[in-house]
Amino acid sequence: MKNRMSSGLWLTLLMLTLSVTGCTQKVCPAGGFVNLGPGELDLSGLPGGTKVSARFGVNDRCEPVPVTKDSSGRWMVPQTPPFVQPDNAAAPLPRIRVVAARPDRSISDHLYGIEHTAPRGGCTNGYDLVPVKVL
Repeated sequence: MKNRMSSGLWLTLLMLTLSVTGCTQKVCPAGGFVNLGPGELDLSGLPGGTKVSARFGVNDRCEPVPVTKDSSGRWMVPQTPPFVQPDNAAAPLPRIRVVAARPDRSISDHLYGIEHTAPRGGCTNGYDLVPVKVL
């Protein structure tokens, strides 16, 4: 009579062997990673006293909203209303319109692409948004 091992016992022994030998692989759940964190504006090339407005969107028809420095002195634009058009609120946004102005004249009104770092890998596969250099 042949000795048969049940498939459940076989799988248990295989997993035990792999974990003892260090050959296990981490299994990640399926799904993508979206960074909905705030975007940072790099205004280092602009003169002092510049007022800044911005809004995320895919075109230049969005009306920018005033942005102020946060407590750390950075110009952060949250990916939440009113900085996001309502129909884009749940998606990662590829562009941001930034208007920089002084009381005497407009300095800049451009639509900038939003770049990000390479994915970090692992289960989260997260990435960071690169600060947008406003010219």
